[in-house]
Amino acid sequence: MSCYSWILPAAGIALALASCGSKNDDQPAIPYAPVNLSINLTTQEYSRLRVDNGAVTLPVKGPAGDGGVKGVIVVRQNANSYLAFERNCPYQPYNACATVTLDRNSRLFMRDSCCNSQFNLQGQITGGPAPRPLKQYSVSQQGSQLNITN
Repeated sequence: MSCYSWILPAAGIALALASCGSKNDDQPAIPYAPVNLSINLTTQEYSRLRVDNGAVTLPVKGPAGDGGVKGVIVVRQNANSYLAFERNCPYQPYNACATVTLDRNSRLFMRDSCCNSQFNLQGQITGGPAPRPLKQYSVSQQGSQLNITN
């Protein structure tokens, strides 16, 4: 954490102000990588996206396109709403193991086994040292086609 102090004279009284960096400033940002994915929701490969809170993981490079730094997790909120998140954990994102996955047992949350940060299916922090929510990407739907971009 970086802190700075100033002493300001105010009407003959020394006033000390301190400004410390927030927890978010302590961790580097997730690096930029292109995200341009397109998936057909009717294919068997993405059948989990046919139910609310269903989720799939897309690789960095694959038949769907380019998937960010460490891939993308797509979560269906409801029939008309999908969310997409970077799999690179925001806590120490340059560590090789900083990768978020869907919890294998419950499939009700996402976690990074490297730092033990946990996130709900809306990408918000629910536990661990992560300083910020998961990086979210734009999602648009045209019929059965889902497009994910940054």
